[in-house]
Amino acid sequence: MFDRFTELDFAIVAFCDEDKSPFWNYTLTDHVLSEKELLKIEEIMVSSNRKSAVYFENKQELQSLKELLETEGYKKEYEDSWMFWAGGELDSSRFSLVKKVTNSEELKLFLETFNNCYQKNDPQNVYGELGDYLKVSEKVWKKHSRRNRLEYFTIYKGDKPVAVSTLTNHDGIGYISNVGSLREVRGEGFGKIASLYPVSQSIKNGNLEHCLATEEGTYPNEFYKRIGFETRFTAVCYVKQ
Repeated sequence: MFDRFTELDFAIVAFCDEDKSPFWNYTLTDHVLSEKELLKIEEIMVSSNRKSAVYFENKQELQSLKELLETEGYKKEYEDSWMFWAGGELDSSRFSLVKKVTNSEELKLFLETFNNCYQKNDPQNVYGELGDYLKVSEKVWKKHSRRNRLEYFTIYKGDKPVAVSTLTNHDGIGYISNVGSLREVRGEGFGKIASLYPVSQSIKNGNLEHCLATEEGTYPNEFYKRIGFETRFTAVCYVKQ
């Protein structure tokens, strides 16, 4: 989803051109930053017309980083629960309802369904409308799908597309994202299919880990726990106010 990176000795600063939110524009670090290093990060992000955001694992060794950020006017924006497939047998009985996106017409249908799955005032959707992220999703598929780096899946109920999901393959890791289903079919198992089919595909692709990220304390977080994922660690994003 990222368009460019600035690599520093102590962090990587990632940018998305279309979506300027802290979800897709932040500094990734596992380092307790100094004030000088933090200032360097802020200069880079401000020069790109972004709020300065720092993303890191929520672990004891980095607690002093939180203290520094809070002192410098940062506040926690969100906390991700990084969840990994715990193993076990996958129920593939309904996987025949899934179709991988392979051309522009199928991509258009995927994007329409994806957009319809993410609407306002949905208690099971903590993210709201997709906005500019829809444009990002179209661009990255065109860029990465031919190398199988990125796979989009549409799930059907009869002839109607009712759910979607994405699998990113990189360095032995299968990352599952963009899972959603239409509100009219909730409770019929399509969200579960959309979540578990990418796990099976990730296994076939030879990945060693199969994971996703949700926000702590949300409906999706609890949903994934029920269907076989477990939280291995959490990570937080602090944004300069």
